[in-house]
Amino acid sequence: MISSDQSAKPTENTQKEQLFEHVPIPKAVMTLALPTVVSSLVMVFYSLADTYFVGMLDNSIENSAVTLAAPVMLAFNAINNLFGVGTSSVMSRALGKKDYETVSSSSALGFYSSLLFAALFSLFYTLFHAPFLKILGADDSTVQGAAAYLKWTVSFGAVPS
Repeated sequence: MISSDQSAKPTENTQKEQLFEHVPIPKAVMTLALPTVVSSLVMVFYSLADTYFVGMLDNSIENSAVTLAAPVMLAFNAINNLFGVGTSSVMSRALGKKDYETVSSSSALGFYSSLLFAALFSLFYTLFHAPFLKILGADDSTVQGAAAYLKWTVSFGAVPS
């Protein structure tokens, strides 16, 4: 039996329905866009902080390593965004049809696909990092620093991020 306290609280599904069906579009967009913008800003601040602290080492080789790693990090983010954007498109169409099973299954597919491809990306980089770094432009003086930086950010950090 449901108590009066539980029945008075809106369920999560009810709140989602309210947001997608009854809230004015500008407010709904702000509600949904704000977390995305904040996460993008966190990535920018992370890059700035990373460059700042590595720059404090006063070692141009280490600073070059961070710069060489940037395209790898952007490629990784692009792969994750591929699943995020694709999944959100399917989910929005399913929400419009009130097909909540498709919403749930596409959400799970996007999440687990992101994890799988992060692991594959990490494995691919780990196995082929030497030629990969040469393609990025690392030379004999910068390859060791870039490899060490990418070991932590991609080899070990791709799946958790």
